Amino acid sequence: MIVGPTGTGKSVYIQNVLLNVLPRDKHLTINIGFSAQTHCNQVQDIVDGKLDKIRTGIYGPRLGMKCVIFVDDLNMPTKETYGAQPPIEILRQFMAQGGWYDYKDKKHPFRIMQDTIIINAMGPPGSGKSITNRYQRHFNVIAVASFDENAMKTIFGSILKWFFRTGGFSNDVAAIEGKIVMATLQIYKQIAEDQKPTPLKSHYTFNLRDVSKVICGICLTTKKEVTS
Repeated sequence: MIVGPTGTGKSVYIQNVLLNVLPRDKHLTINIGFSAQTHCNQVQDIVDGKLDKIRTGIYGPRLGMKCVIFVDDLNMPTKETYGAQPPIEILRQFMAQGGWYDYKDKKHPFRIMQDTIIINAMGPPGSGKSITNRYQRHFNVIAVASFDENAMKTIFGSILKWFFRTGGFSNDVAAIEGKIVMATLQIYKQIAEDQKPTPLKSHYTFNLRDVSKVICGICLTTKKEVTS
């Protein structure tokens, strides 16, 4: 379970391992992105549709393979009347009992899943978006910290420096890449400080993706559109 603020690259780290590190001929990957509207039956249908029937009541990847289920934005599902999050509870049942009940099969209702593990990514607890301890106890938790200002200057400065160099821009234009990054970060920090989310304005949440959009937007320009 990888926990950290939005925009710190949690999903990218996991996807890189799943796509480029694990041998593709020995691992089956299933990606599930949670949202506030995710239903537990949707989770079951996605996983069940990818696994093969080994024998009666037992399912899993093909012989000699391992299945890795990656659940992104784990803490997003809306809580029901009594505080539970059904999509997370169905995953907890799998972790605790090795499978779950098939709501479609009345003859062999419990599906045991073998050679299958779960990897989660989620934001830090807050605004009611938390998970239960009885689910968290099944995982090793890795925390990803936010980037400090020097790290962000280096990351976004390198992107602009590469863009100005490969785009054939004049030296006068290329020389302001540091000022662009500094100004963007200052505006971002000021907005994040002044525009706090409230019950009426819950969409007032800002993260590094917003800074990235500004820098990527600049990278859409061409030399003929810029005058020095």
